[in-house]
Amino acid sequence: MAVASDIVVAIARRLAERAGLELPAWVVEARAATRMEALALPAADYVQLIESSRGGAELDELIEAVRVGETRLFRHRAQIAALVDVIAPALRASRKRTIRVWSAGCAAGEEPYTLALVLARALPGVQLSIAATDVSADALAIAQIGAYRASALADVPEEYRDGFVSDGELIRLRPELAALVRFERANLVDGAAPRQCDLVWCRNVLIYFTPDARRRAIERLVAATVPGGYLFVGYSETLRDIAALDAMRSGETVYYVRRDGTAEAPRRPTPPPVARRPLPSTVPPPDAANPWRNVRDTPPPMRIPATPPPIDVLALRGHPDARTLTAELTVRLAVAGLQKLVIDLDAAELLADDLAPVLRRARAASAAAHVVLELRATRTGTRRWLARHGLADSATGEQP
Repeated sequence: MAVASDIVVAIARRLAERAGLELPAWVVEARAATRMEALALPAADYVQLIESSRGGAELDELIEAVRVGETRLFRHRAQIAALVDVIAPALRASRKRTIRVWSAGCAAGEEPYTLALVLARALPGVQLSIAATDVSADALAIAQIGAYRASALADVPEEYRDGFVSDGELIRLRPELAALVRFERANLVDGAAPRQCDLVWCRNVLIYFTPDARRRAIERLVAATVPGGYLFVGYSETLRDIAALDAMRSGETVYYVRRDGTAEAPRRPTPPPVARRPLPSTVPPPDAANPWRNVRDTPPPMRIPATPPPIDVLALRGHPDARTLTAELTVRLAVAGLQKLVIDLDAAELLADDLAPVLRRARAASAAAHVVLELRATRTGTRRWLARHGLADSATGEQP
């Protein structure tokens, strides 16, 4: 479905007003066209809807469709190395009993969980508090479940793999570490922001904002950081033009230190090497004399499954719910080497209407990941449900 350029401009303007997003025209057109077809609305009526007071829910739906949420455990190792080798020793030297962290734009939770694992090991005896925010309710639902394909463990360095436990075909961060992270839905542009953070982590978010939204977002990030605190952004993003920040370098990584207004920002410390320690079985209290005294034996290494087949089949059964389906699709579409995902709908006894937006978002996500998404439906009622929700073009009645 082609969308006129003036309609695309109007929709893009509304996305910028609501979420501060500045996206390529083709992305706006493709996602908006899908929503128009699903609602059976002409383009002009769709614009009128999202500009009206009753169109807030649909605008949120469109934001979900266009948002960028690609992430993984231990993404961008050079920044993790800077966190371990530079930032953590400096935080230890500060002798603070509590360290506050903000993971802004946390997507499906991989980044704040990585921070929890790394900092719990690097800062023994310190109480950690990690606030993780994102504009996407769907992404946060997945993050709170905190379950990822076992193949995601391939991105985790060997010395950190004992921070995860097996759960069937999935892995989860140890509960005592996952408990360090608190998730909350918030818009970085105009939503509430944490305060007094020693570390702010906001990767690959600012590049999608309009100039005005970027300015407002940066103001919030800086205001959330304590003087002398640290701020990380994506490799393609820069904060060198922000007067309140000093740019620092560690190897290939550039990070930022908030100035305190009275003295030069601290330079890289040169601490003695810190021996790697096993993860504690529970998070110790900050005043424990020996926070590692109750460490249990490290569990045996987890076996990483063989490379999955290029075609995967997900059969929906009973009364599938939107939240569980969202989590399952996110996990399956993240599998490396996947070429085709078949969703078999025939075994489901009831397909609720709230499953349709999940399947539409999965279709968009699969296209971005170059994965063929096929909805298998042979029953008349199932095919009618797909047609009613504008999903019939992805359906097939053939065996996968």
